[in-house]
Amino acid sequence: MRSLPFIGLAGLISAIAAYMLVGYVQGVRQENAVALHAEEVFRSPDSFVAGNPEGDVSIVAFFDYNCPYCREGAPALNKLIAADGKVRLVLKELPVLGPDSEAVARIAQAAIAQGKYFELHERLIAEPGRATKDKALRIASDLGLDTARLEKDMADPAVEAAIAANKRLADRLGVKGVPFYLVGDRPLSPSGDLDDQLVAAVAEVREKGCRAAC
Repeated sequence: MRSLPFIGLAGLISAIAAYMLVGYVQGVRQENAVALHAEEVFRSPDSFVAGNPEGDVSIVAFFDYNCPYCREGAPALNKLIAADGKVRLVLKELPVLGPDSEAVARIAQAAIAQGKYFELHERLIAEPGRATKDKALRIASDLGLDTARLEKDMADPAVEAAIAANKRLADRLGVKGVPFYLVGDRPLSPSGDLDDQLVAAVAEVREKGCRAAC
């Protein structure tokens, strides 16, 4: 009987080690996938870039406007690009939470043509409650966008293709849910203080570089 606690502890240690190994392997696979698809990840003409488009470190965010964790993370991303003038933030619509999310993502993507994407994005990601087409169009109207044009453009095949491309890319990168962040070519799993995590991750990329052109 005295050996049971030791066996239990050994099993726990083995389980933790196995879990960490799986996480490490998954991270390496994602970095390899990022390197393979670097142009689409960092330089897609369909993805809006906030911050400094010519910055030395890219952060890529896949998100859904109805994802509460995406909403929680948005202020940290905005704080970083305001404080660090050398960071470029690549925003990729990834509507995975139903038809409302799909419609709102299309409206946001269509807003690029009117030069108001980021203003609309900031309002949508901060808006409490469920994001819907009607709510998104109301907010767009408040911001001075032409909502009749938005409704027309959201059905444009180019808008549909841009969002479909994000979904394919997410699948190739092994994205399991939102939010999903890359800092350079490194996946970032939010835990604790995202502000500090982002600053540290950016510093690491600057120090060590990327395998891909990030």
